[in-house]
Amino acid sequence: MDSLCALTMAHFYEIRIAGHLDAHWADWFDGMSITLEEDGTTLLSGPVPDQPALYGLLRKVRDLGLPLVSVNQITVTLSQQILNKKRSNTKMNANTTKKLDTKVLLSTLWIVVMINMLKADILSGFIPAMAEELARTSVSTGASIPQLMLFGAIMGQLGIAMIILSRVLKYEINRWVNIVVGIVNIAYIWGGMTTYPHYIVIATVETLCLLLIVWFAWKWRNSEV
Repeated sequence: MDSLCALTMAHFYEIRIAGHLDAHWADWFDGMSITLEEDGTTLLSGPVPDQPALYGLLRKVRDLGLPLVSVNQITVTLSQQILNKKRSNTKMNANTTKKLDTKVLLSTLWIVVMINMLKADILSGFIPAMAEELARTSVSTGASIPQLMLFGAIMGQLGIAMIILSRVLKYEINRWVNIVVGIVNIAYIWGGMTTYPHYIVIATVETLCLLLIVWFAWKWRNSEV
């Protein structure tokens, strides 16, 4: 009976450190489960065979330069270990999906913005007095018509680029590029405001999408170190 208990029991440790680690660090910590906590800490959990192995794990924490918050020893059954492992993996997958969804969401919103910009340009082309209105804008701004058209082309290409950049840029740069470019596009849309009903409707939809882009980028929090 004693030997059976020894087989079904193990020394289970929970090591909590400040900061978030990505899932690939699991190999570095000998397969320990990595759980990202909402308070900004990372929980390393799993069985540790002996004290030298524990000291080795603590040395690896030290080598990463992350503050050690706590070390707790828990005696659990093997069935509990399996359950904890499944919960940890589920939480890690949820965090990864959330991070991916943010990039996809921002990119999708930029697609909606660009479709609406294209729709506004197409519909505006049917307005008979559009050429005269463009000429008046040129006079009021002091820019030539080719310069105004060049500026419009640049803004359009910037929006198209954001569809791709939102998916591939690294977290911190991604956040700020979306915030800045989103605000610049809102100013561009309403700076060239006309009173045509179709423009007002489309500009409103574009602005709502851009405000969502700025909001999601501002609230976006990453879980990688």
